[in-house]
Amino acid sequence: MGGASLPGPLDGPQRGSQWIDDGTLSRSRTPPPGPVRTREAPAPDAAADDARYWYSPAYKVAVDVPFAVAPGMTWDAFWRLVYDNANAALQKQADLMLESGRISAAEARQLVDGRNELLLRIRRRLSPFGELYSEILKPARSLKSFEEFMAHKGTIEGVLRSVGKTRAVVDRIGVVSRVAGPASIVLEITLTAVVIQQAAPEQRNRVAAREIGGAAGSVAGGLAGMWAGCAGAASLASPTLVVPLWGEVSTGGACLVGGLLGGLGVGWFGRQLGAAAGEGAYDASTQMSDFRWVMP
Repeated sequence: MGGASLPGPLDGPQRGSQWIDDGTLSRSRTPPPGPVRTREAPAPDAAADDARYWYSPAYKVAVDVPFAVAPGMTWDAFWRLVYDNANAALQKQADLMLESGRISAAEARQLVDGRNELLLRIRRRLSPFGELYSEILKPARSLKSFEEFMAHKGTIEGVLRSVGKTRAVVDRIGVVSRVAGPASIVLEITLTAVVIQQAAPEQRNRVAAREIGGAAGSVAGGLAGMWAGCAGAASLASPTLVVPLWGEVSTGGACLVGGLLGGLGVGWFGRQLGAAAGEGAYDASTQMSDFRWVMP
């Protein structure tokens, strides 16, 4: 038998190769096991992938759209919390008076008047939509005086048991708004920072002007759209709505739906105008900074 030799490549051993286990079927040299990625290929950049995700058009729209109504809803929700806590304090005071058994008409009247004054003072601090929505649910001129409460409840005890009651549906809206509103605002601020940071260095200031202008336009459009949507939808729902030039309605359901839709739609339109205005202002300021007087 001729000189024995194991089969292998004719061009000689390859650098970095080694014999594999004799118990396998393959009889050729193979490189040692290792990662498929070559040493020259860069490792994946997790931060870049995250930035591309944040910057994706679908995600950006999903954050930008609800932001139009988030500031107004959040502002109103926290004032609703103040009103609920103050009403709870009034009701606790009324309950203590009931437990003591010493109740006078003057003290009951003071609690009722205090509740009405508190409601009107907080209502004046709401957004235009929140003030209109509150006026639709409970017009200022329909707030019951102590005498009207007495006529309705029949006794001072009945008046005191209901002096601090609030609308459950409005309380639930306030709870949702206090959670979803701030979350939407934080996402919008974060996304805006990511978009600005990912812009090319020579375009970063221009992108910042566009994004900040768009956010400001979104808030302005959202506030205006919520008021207009509330007034328009509630007017269609009832010809007796209590708003300037119209009448009265007992429910704010149409106002709420119309306000949200109007705020989202007009807010998005305001974002486009704000972004264009921000870019235009930046371009105008840079052109002015490049202007040089030429002396004859």
